[in-house]
Amino acid sequence: MGALPRWTATNPGTAIRSLVRDMQSELDRLTDTADELEAAFRDVGTDPAGGDQFEVLAGPEEQARWYVRLQQEAKEEVLTFDRPPYVLDYHNPLQTELLRNGVRYRTLYVPEAFEHAGALDEVGSLIRAGEEARILPWLPFKMALVDRSRAVMPLHMDPPLTRGVLIRGSTMVVALVELFERLWREALPVLPELWSQGSPELAPEGDPEAGLGLEDRRVLALLAAGLKDDAIARQLGTSPRSLRRRLRHLLDELNAETRFQAGAQASRRGLV
Repeated sequence: MGALPRWTATNPGTAIRSLVRDMQSELDRLTDTADELEAAFRDVGTDPAGGDQFEVLAGPEEQARWYVRLQQEAKEEVLTFDRPPYVLDYHNPLQTELLRNGVRYRTLYVPEAFEHAGALDEVGSLIRAGEEARILPWLPFKMALVDRSRAVMPLHMDPPLTRGVLIRGSTMVVALVELFERLWREALPVLPELWSQGSPELAPEGDPEAGLGLEDRRVLALLAAGLKDDAIARQLGTSPRSLRRRLRHLLDELNAETRFQAGAQASRRGLV
């Protein structure tokens, strides 16, 4: 039999600095990729060799029209970077219909996507319908990519979104798919049981010995997603003061001094 593994304590400061260096290295690589894509997008519509692979879309209405059209023509999969600003209302009944018809949807969200009223209910309904969702603290741009062959995205992120681009079957689409897959691996999964129950008032705090209930876990999930207190309170239909009391309860329950520690403990326990 082999020797049993031996564990030794590590200075927490050293461990955290090492983790930060690893995360910064990955962010640097992603930033380099985003810079390359941005440089390519600046040339869209000016390169005569580009043929019909790129089509500049003037105005938010044209971008919205193509976003709807690409979804309607989807056969297998829709990949989305979801972040503000928006050219359509956040409610997307077309997605629910396509999910029922077997089209796979994978969506990467940023915390700002959940700040408008009703966002939690909307994401919950999409998850119930079959959407796979994950969250990142930041996305370089927004896009919808259909069947790994066509993509639509704005050419800038300052509202209003006056110019966009439709990309067809080029190496740029391959690069966008690779970027999506890389970010998908890094993102925080959205657990269906925490996001698909609507957004009722926070349940009363139970017996501390009984562990964390569903509402506690939902609060932790929203914290881990990067939402601020006001946004969490708005999504859960409670007041900021009530939410702060619940957060204090969660810190005590998880034996944590800070939100970061609470998130780490919740992750270790498989709560978020």
